Amino acid sequence: MRTITLGNSTLECSAMGLGCNRLLDSDDAESVATVGEALERGITHFDSADMYGVGRGESFLGTVLKGRRDQAFIVSKFGMVMKPEGGMKFVGDPAYVRSACEKSLGRLATDRIDLYYQHRIDPDIPVEETFGAMSRLVDEGKVRSLGISNATADQIRRAHATFPLSAVQMEYSLFNRGSENEILPLCAELGITFVAYGPLSFALLGGDIGRLDDLPEDDRYRRNMPRFHDGNIGHNLELMEVLKEVAGELGASTAQLTLAWFLAGPYDVLPIPGSRRRVHLIENSEAVDLTLSAAQMERLDAAFPLGAGKGTPGAEG
Repeated sequence: MRTITLGNSTLECSAMGLGCNRLLDSDDAESVATVGEALERGITHFDSADMYGVGRGESFLGTVLKGRRDQAFIVSKFGMVMKPEGGMKFVGDPAYVRSACEKSLGRLATDRIDLYYQHRIDPDIPVEETFGAMSRLVDEGKVRSLGISNATADQIRRAHATFPLSAVQMEYSLFNRGSENEILPLCAELGITFVAYGPLSFALLGGDIGRLDDLPEDDRYRRNMPRFHDGNIGHNLELMEVLKEVAGELGASTAQLTLAWFLAGPYDVLPIPGSRRRVHLIENSEAVDLTLSAAQMERLDAAFPLGAGKGTPGAEG
């Protein structure tokens, strides 16, 4: 696995990361083995958040990386808080920033977080106040670099003016290319690494999902996504015919081709596909070995123009 230098920093991590939103149980042998496989393959970027499993995701990493902390680039996020009556609120006041970080450090069993994001933007607190508090965590050595997630271009500029951002994280895939309108060019202008979550459109681009019922019954998160519903999924699967053709030419899976498209593109993009199983982790990691021709890139771009996907937030920009 090749490495990159994270934007506006001297920190190095793998060019592809592992999304850890479903890695929650340290008693699950397969989840633990997946992290071990990632390290063996040079994947060092582990992306978690305090709201993943309401702290369980961070505790999982703290447990499975015990004795291997220095091999890993640990990423976490704060700012999404469960309301007593249900649902989420977004919190970014300075006192909460510090409290959230201290709790994350404890669960992660580490003395520093390599990349720390504001996960969602508090509508009542200026980003300058939030990132002022985050910058003090950097000064104290508790955090090594800062990022912002699911933000507007204006919020990104204001946060970056407060403290140089290393990463911006947004959903981005062949089905959802809205970030190409403004966010990706902005990141290129400011020297910020763009981190793509949902790069396989939550397995839709992997080719194993043909209808809503192919998703596990208890997977409420994806079952609530309009992209998998009737009226949308059929259209989205039709778009994949060219993806399948090009993958066949390369002897690759559609997931591998999709990830290779990110790595071969014009922007500085770090994809973080998620997986709880080694077989998918191995498949995804091998995407770095694919070489796409200019003609193949053009065919994919033509097959997945901006706004082509249906039921995907941000697909229209």
